[in-house]
Amino acid sequence: MPDITKISPQKRKDRYNIFLDEKFAFGVSLTTLVSQNLKIGSKLDSEQIKKILKGEDFAKLFDSSLKILSLRPRSEKEIKDYLARKISKSQNIKFREAAESVTIIQILKKLKILKYLNDLEFANWWTEARAKQSKGPRLIKAELNQKGIDSQIIDKALLSLTNQKELAQKAIEKKIKTWKNLSGDQLKRKIYTHLASRGFDWDTIKETFAFLEKRS
Repeated sequence: MPDITKISPQKRKDRYNIFLDEKFAFGVSLTTLVSQNLKIGSKLDSEQIKKILKGEDFAKLFDSSLKILSLRPRSEKEIKDYLARKISKSQNIKFREAAESVTIIQILKKLKILKYLNDLEFANWWTEARAKQSKGPRLIKAELNQKGIDSQIIDKALLSLTNQKELAQKAIEKKIKTWKNLSGDQLKRKIYTHLASRGFDWDTIKETFAFLEKRS
């Protein structure tokens, strides 16, 4: 059973190198160093080492998840796909095989317990953000589907879009000046095509066109 013969700090903050029988063995975080009571003279068997390394892998993946969540909210599927990509790049074959079936589930569970991950909150945030960009419900629904959001959650989030006409008018206001020289039929096609591409339904598009005709 090898002994810990040296513990030295890494250049990275709160990271340490562990040497077993005078040879570098692995790196650990300060949290692991303290929680596992790792110190010079401690003996580690293969199972203890395996447990420590597994905990380190989990911590690294969890921290990576927190980093991308700090940039913007994410759906559960986005985090799951992100972790799967990270794991697939690992050089440790045994870790890849184990992590894909267990670690991802554990990390998702922990993120949800800590309230970093909530698909309903994400769907509400995404809907509000896209509405501010004058995007319609059909487009928003398609995007949320791609992000793995349950259909019932999507329907709840879309209930907040009570101002579709205003959103459609706002989307057209940005374009109408560039279309001022078009004929009536050409203008109608442009408006219908543009609003349809931004996810507005047929009734909203017709009402928006009628409003613009009446105003002109």
